[in-house]
Amino acid sequence: MRPRDLSALIFSNLRRMKLRLALTSMGVVIGTTSIVLMVSLGIGLQRNIEQELGGMGPATHVTVMPAFTPGSMEMPTLDSQAISEIEEVTNVEAVMGQVWVETMGRAEFQRRDVHLSAMGVPMDKFEQFGYVVERGRLPRNENEIVLGARMPSMIADEGGFREDLTEDLLGGRLNVTFFEPVTEGAGGRPDEAELDLPAETTRRLTVVGILAPADMQVDSTAFVTIDAALEFNGVRSNRIAFPNVIAMADSPANVAAVEEELRALGYETFSASSLQEGMRVTFLIIQGVLGALGGISMLVAALGIANTMTMSIFERTREIGIMKAVGASGNQIKKVFLGEAAAIGLLGGTVGLLFSISTAAVANLVVQGLIATEAVGQQAGAAAVGTATQTAFFIIPVWLGVFALVFAAGVGLLAGILPAMRAANLDPLIALRHE
Repeated sequence: MRPRDLSALIFSNLRRMKLRLALTSMGVVIGTTSIVLMVSLGIGLQRNIEQELGGMGPATHVTVMPAFTPGSMEMPTLDSQAISEIEEVTNVEAVMGQVWVETMGRAEFQRRDVHLSAMGVPMDKFEQFGYVVERGRLPRNENEIVLGARMPSMIADEGGFREDLTEDLLGGRLNVTFFEPVTEGAGGRPDEAELDLPAETTRRLTVVGILAPADMQVDSTAFVTIDAALEFNGVRSNRIAFPNVIAMADSPANVAAVEEELRALGYETFSASSLQEGMRVTFLIIQGVLGALGGISMLVAALGIANTMTMSIFERTREIGIMKAVGASGNQIKKVFLGEAAAIGLLGGTVGLLFSISTAAVANLVVQGLIATEAVGQQAGAAAVGTATQTAFFIIPVWLGVFALVFAAGVGLLAGILPAMRAANLDPLIALRHE
């Protein structure tokens, strides 16, 4: 029997049992929909969390911290000797210390409140780490400051937030209030630091640049020179100590090896890359569990297909006998029944996939609308609304769609094996006498 004739026969047989075909396929539709939606939910959650983790820093950056000594009440720090040691680690391209400006208080720009947090970094290292100034330049002295990409949208204006202040900010001046620094603590202040700032003072810092979008922390931070940060913190010592430093690996693939070597040297490490890797394993398990729950529905659908094909044999026993009498072999009859079973599975899988895609699209629109409404209600600005519209909790990649169709057809094929073998083994004489 030619494949074309076999296909025509299968299609003809399925047309004769439209109601049974629809009811049996419905089970496959439900099973396919359950699997696709549950797995796509796991993929969507994983993708969103990875995006959030990606906002914590580039994939090549490793945050290095000194290990705490049990029983010690002092905040451990990293000095220049520790930085030199970290720079010698294999696959480390650069190391950058950073100092938070802890004495910074209220800031104003043209009588508008500015939500400002600043960090001191070595500007030559800052560029080496890949951070780019989109407009303007980097600071060169203690009276200059560069703002992260989201800083212009974080300036309050009459109860709201402004998105169009980039032009005004560049070259403008911020009035920043500084408080008297604490004698001890983190932020690059050694114990012998001499503190000579008054209880409160106001300084005017010129905005010399706006950074290009980078990551969540950098975009919401202002940056000054290391010397400026130390001065603002009240440090009067040549010995700089950092609570943590950033090490840059030469490639994301080597981040795990860099972290392992740093931990062997006694440091504590953290990186978005290693955290993402751990999350991938977790979500693989979650997707497996969700897929297994959907698979239960598909198992029920397989039993329905097997039942339909078995009942079809009883109804078509005489027809099978006639086919054998005119020369049809057992293998050809087996192919007819297996083809019908696979076609039922493929039909149900196709409808289930289309239903899953439409359901996922509607669900994503509803979720995005709720998030956008909440963002507007909290006056988060257009940037937050734009991020909300990109959020998708159900993501159906191409491979999942192809898998759903192949799996549905495979389930139908497996469910039809026993009925097909039974039909192929019928005795033609007994089949012809069947009423």
